[in-house]
Amino acid sequence: MDKLELYREKAKNILDEYAQHKYSNGNIDIETIYDLERDHYQIISIGWNQQTRVYNPIMHLDIKNEKIWIQENITEVDIATELIDMGVPKSDIIIGFHTPKMRHLTGFGVE
Repeated sequence: MDKLELYREKAKNILDEYAQHKYSNGNIDIETIYDLERDHYQIISIGWNQQTRVYNPIMHLDIKNEKIWIQENITEVDIATELIDMGVPKSDIIIGFHTPKMRHLTGFGVE
């Protein structure tokens, strides 16, 4: 399996695992969205909590230039550590929600 296919599988595996967690209140679904053509991978919450509409990105990963970009993560899960545990080198993980100037301080890839 080439690197790109391997990273696609790892991204889907992480999101599939965390998409199993459900909200305890409200009528809220957790959905995974995979755009395999453009390499975008997301978990969103969508539904209603009483009279309040819920639509939030929970996790968002992209694969660009054979690197996994963590674009969003509102959970307590350390996705970067999980990717490392799955064999992804730190240099191939970009913390996309940090400013480009600060990424070199993360110990992960910078682009």
